[in-house]
Amino acid sequence: MLPAHFKNQLVEPLLDWLWRSWVSLGVAGHGSRARVDRVIDPEALLLATTLWARYDPRLFDEVLDWLCRHGSMINLQRLRNLQQTGLGDAAVLSGIASVIQEHSPQTKWKAVIRPGTKEPPLQPLFLRLDGGNAVWGQAEPLFASQGFQRGRLELRQMSQPPAPGAAPNLWLKLRSLFGTNTRAEIVLQLLTTGPATAGEIARRSGFTGRSILVTLREMALSGHLYEPPRPVRSRSQRGQPAPARTRGPSLTYSLRREEWTFLGTWEQPVGFPMLQPTGPLLLLCQQLLDCLASEKPAASAPAQSVHLREAVTPALQAIHRQGLSGEYGLPTDLPGDTLIRTLVTRLPPAIAHL
Repeated sequence: MLPAHFKNQLVEPLLDWLWRSWVSLGVAGHGSRARVDRVIDPEALLLATTLWARYDPRLFDEVLDWLCRHGSMINLQRLRNLQQTGLGDAAVLSGIASVIQEHSPQTKWKAVIRPGTKEPPLQPLFLRLDGGNAVWGQAEPLFASQGFQRGRLELRQMSQPPAPGAAPNLWLKLRSLFGTNTRAEIVLQLLTTGPATAGEIARRSGFTGRSILVTLREMALSGHLYEPPRPVRSRSQRGQPAPARTRGPSLTYSLRREEWTFLGTWEQPVGFPMLQPTGPLLLLCQQLLDCLASEKPAASAPAQSVHLREAVTPALQAIHRQGLSGEYGLPTDLPGDTLIRTLVTRLPPAIAHL
């Protein structure tokens, strides 16, 4: 079974990663910043914030301040697509959207707000690692309408826009240039991971394959995105049997990086940073902590192991599909207690390395 102190071992590096990432994007704060050789995924970061920034009220409110000023750079369609994997807390995100809607002209966030609830009692928004609740002051109305108790909200308006000269901010830099749409996602994918098919770009970006393919074909007309010739399909001759249908190879699209060097306005790294999907790893953390919270003290160790495996298998499979099992040291075929020991040993360092 998972040790009782595992929650602290996991949440503390998650909070450190949240701070480093948000400060790099312009949230008011001091300390370390995101790795210069990795691109920050803004939607996965926001969904993770709905879960673990609840353990740090200052971080939570500074993120709210940034979103009220620069939340237009968040792609809500991609945010919803990532939510469908199970990542994040929809009720907390709805409360965040309510604040953005109230304190900024960003009307698009209205689509994220869920119908209000008036069912007492309100649950605390902020939590403590020791299991207690951090509740103070009169309930703030916007979050109370979503079922959460928190004190007075004060936005300090100290957030800055994402620095375009910082390599980890490349995703939002491209959105500032091309718009918050699939075009920015496609350019990002091809610059950071190399040539790819529409399906590969869709899986990594969180969009549908059809929307990516349509945009790829339009962008190829510019001459700056390259599409190989489509395979010629043979037609049956009159009086002859129809040729067997074969599925042609998926077309691989590419960019010439030397044509895009004007984007590299940073000293480190040389070239473009790497895009590594964080969603599956974050989902694994979420499922683990949910499993730990729902464990019955009287349950046997084998029963707990079965419960844990059922909970985390989807995330482990997603990590494997992304080709990250080796880097994280989290294969999908570990039995029983071996799985638990592996998660306890390797997951916190994997988070700290993000």
